[in-house]
Amino acid sequence: MKKFLAYLLVAVMAFSVIGMLNLAAPMKASADSGNLALNKPVTEELNDCVSWGDPYWSVDYINDGERFDNTTYGADNQPVCNQYGWYVVKQDSEPMNASATIDLEGTYDVCRIKLYTEYHFLGTKFPNTYDVYVSADGTNWTRVCGEAGRTGHMTHAREFEFDKISARYVKVTIVKGNDVVAENNIDDQFAGIGEIEVYDTYNTSGNIGADKIAKATVDPSVTTFVLGNSGQWDIDAVTGSTTPYGFGPYNMTGWIVVSPTLESNMRVDVDLSGVYKINKINILPMPWSETGKDDAGWYMPNTYDVVISEDGSNWTTVYHGDNETTVGVKGKAKTIEFAESRARYVAVVMTKGTYRDYEGARDFWTGFGCIQVFGAYAVKETPPAPVGGLRDFAADKGDHMSYDQIFVNGAEVANGNDAVIAKKALIDGSDGSITTVAMHGWYGNDNAKIVSYGYTIDGGEPVYGDFALACEPEVIKAGGESRFTITVDVTGLKDGKEHKIQAVAKMDNGDIVKLNRFEGEKDRDAYVNYKAQYVEQPHTDPVPQTGDATVALISIVAVISLAAAVIFRKRAF
Repeated sequence: MKKFLAYLLVAVMAFSVIGMLNLAAPMKASADSGNLALNKPVTEELNDCVSWGDPYWSVDYINDGERFDNTTYGADNQPVCNQYGWYVVKQDSEPMNASATIDLEGTYDVCRIKLYTEYHFLGTKFPNTYDVYVSADGTNWTRVCGEAGRTGHMTHAREFEFDKISARYVKVTIVKGNDVVAENNIDDQFAGIGEIEVYDTYNTSGNIGADKIAKATVDPSVTTFVLGNSGQWDIDAVTGSTTPYGFGPYNMTGWIVVSPTLESNMRVDVDLSGVYKINKINILPMPWSETGKDDAGWYMPNTYDVVISEDGSNWTTVYHGDNETTVGVKGKAKTIEFAESRARYVAVVMTKGTYRDYEGARDFWTGFGCIQVFGAYAVKETPPAPVGGLRDFAADKGDHMSYDQIFVNGAEVANGNDAVIAKKALIDGSDGSITTVAMHGWYGNDNAKIVSYGYTIDGGEPVYGDFALACEPEVIKAGGESRFTITVDVTGLKDGKEHKIQAVAKMDNGDIVKLNRFEGEKDRDAYVNYKAQYVEQPHTDPVPQTGDATVALISIVAVISLAAAVIFRKRAF
């Protein structure tokens, strides 16, 4: 029994060594549905600007988990935590170029990033222009999201989703501050970010419209109420994650405008910052009632269209509401469902508001509390590999071609069909004088585009190269897409045998077409038979290799020998 256990120990040690050798490959960090950036190391880079410090601001606060939202306030309507976030200032109007970089301390397939505002002057300091980059090595960076030209308040987060990308480092770069204060002819730029969160999972909360970018466009005669003069309404609130949206001492109830006329152009656009597959949109009323009125959200749109677009240019109407606020739907949430569609942009286009006759005020009001969009991020699908493969030239598949010339060592040796037919039968390079053979002609296909030209030797794997040339209008008219000069280096053929070198064209549908056209007496088969020089190859014995496998084997043998020595020594006692 002891002898059996001893040999078992040797085997276990040997397999342990083999296992260690297989650990050399890099490993990605395990997926985590939580915030990957939380409390990870962070550094800042500043270009002619300063970062304000304790007790309220520090670059270390940008990922400390103390994000700004409606749950971080005490009874006095002040933040519970005084670590507001990262705050930078620059005393001119030139770009800030202030960056904060987070080391995730592991490589993840990052696909979602959220940026929160910081508690300072009601979010007016959230940057005007910023970019977010990711990197696997800290040297090569890829921009994954950002915003340019943002103005006004920032009452909630910004969430961006994108195709998964391998990353260890995340960098947010502030290009321009949002709040610019001119003092003594100097523009002071202010910019602040409360928190940055990084995820390797997509948003599955349902309302993917939350924390996205919203903007309003109205007629000049329409009055827009904003946070600055009402403490209650703002366009930014319509994409808040909740309604009402708590903003410290303020209750963000939605967006509202008033027009002196019944018919006015009013529009609210939501940019999802990426393409999603969506199938439902909710328009929620503001959660408050007019004095003496029974319905909350009395100012829902009257006549309007809900439209969606993938590119911002081509729009599809998914709902038309006509004179709705006069038929008893005041205050009710509007749910619009439709067939799943790809969209980045959602807009509510209004032409009539709700008539308001209250205490002598006769005008038309329009507003709502929130726009909710339901769906999921549309991950880009990798197209399947084209179905195709090596095939013969076929006129019924749209092939057209001609084979006109042969070159040897760069000099023309055949021109025209008859000369090419005679020469391609055998090009004798047995004396070692030939280094290159080239075939020249043109090719095109009615149904596919040429990716590249190449050749095969004796039916082997195709070898492709930069062999395509422009062709003249006459060739295009005849069905050609380009001319080709396929040059083959034959110096590696030294067996004294004849080899068939065949021209091929690789197409974007996956076909690899042998350029072997033959119709009647017109032999356009683009090939040459080449007789190689015979060079006797020296005979050599195999040289022992000292690569990784040998090193591993030596290590295993050493371990086994050591274990055996220990075993036999113990037996000697």
